[in-house]
Amino acid sequence: MRVGRALRWGSLGACALLLSGCIKQPATEQAKSVHELYFIILALGALVFVMVEGLLVFSIIRFRRRDDEEAPQRFGSNRVLGGFFAIGAVLVAVLFPFGERALTEVEAAQPPGLNLRIEAFQWQWTAFYLDEGIFSTGKTLKNPMILELPVDIPIHVTLVSRDVMHEFYVPEFLFMRNAIPGHPNRFTFTPTRIGTFQAQCAEFCGLWHSRMNFIVKVVAPADFAAFVKHQTLHALGGHCKPTGPQVRIVAKNSSWDTNCIAVPEHAPLNITVANEDDGVDHNFAIYPSLQDGIAEKHEIFASGAFPGVETKSFDVSQVSDLHAGRYYFQCNIHGVAMAGAFIVGEEKPGGGGPPPSGGGG
Repeated sequence: MRVGRALRWGSLGACALLLSGCIKQPATEQAKSVHELYFIILALGALVFVMVEGLLVFSIIRFRRRDDEEAPQRFGSNRVLGGFFAIGAVLVAVLFPFGERALTEVEAAQPPGLNLRIEAFQWQWTAFYLDEGIFSTGKTLKNPMILELPVDIPIHVTLVSRDVMHEFYVPEFLFMRNAIPGHPNRFTFTPTRIGTFQAQCAEFCGLWHSRMNFIVKVVAPADFAAFVKHQTLHALGGHCKPTGPQVRIVAKNSSWDTNCIAVPEHAPLNITVANEDDGVDHNFAIYPSLQDGIAEKHEIFASGAFPGVETKSFDVSQVSDLHAGRYYFQCNIHGVAMAGAFIVGEEKPGGGGPPPSGGGG
């Protein structure tokens, strides 16, 4: 009997220990409030558990007699039903102010800090550092986005979706927020712990939802400054030489097969776009610079989007009017995650053409 009792208590202790690991240690200022709220809810839940289990044990002992007589039906009275609802109302009333306090602290206005625009799309993430003029992006089914952030600095995020609904979720932040098409979602968090945190999309968004991950890397301010310095738009796409007025580019796994296209100066261009992503829309667009590509308002050329598997050719006569220099191309649906350098003529030392306006990741 003693051995069995020890095994039962040991099992309960092991379960409590395992469940305690389900609540991540907070890694942001806002997560501390959520973390405290979790334990308040846990305490109230434990109280309810004890009450329910106590009533079950009482019923087992009180009505354990075995006979054919009907047991007293005291628990169907109005008094008991009223008590049942009163207990629920008291629990909600106790929990409400703690929940409101946590929500207020999470939503509280923060001082100026780092401004990000994070774009979610099937099935990857792109982050634009708006004040620094750089970006970081992943490659679908290849590399996750690495979101590098400075510690103890408020991070102001505008979260958008380019296609279907997604969800920004970092377990250690104890926080998630939806990316809804056509409705930007804005929030702020302040990382308080240096480290690397795994993150993911937490809203089912299609075939490769399970691979829509990203990494949050919180670093010291000096390391973040070095990261910003390292990122330059001019590195986007590298360098290549003109091959002629006929260009073929392939979209597969939400990536282009090249990140640099070069064409002769003052010559018309015919570009063939092969979309090999079954059921996924892509298009091809040319912009003067990265910032114009982000805005998607100053395109030199933009084809219509079309789903795969299909190949289409486009006459890009606008290219013949461009001066020799460095431009920018992308799929407007997937942004800088499907982007590269578009070079007209022989690129001069220093890049020529429009000056760089951002950074590449």
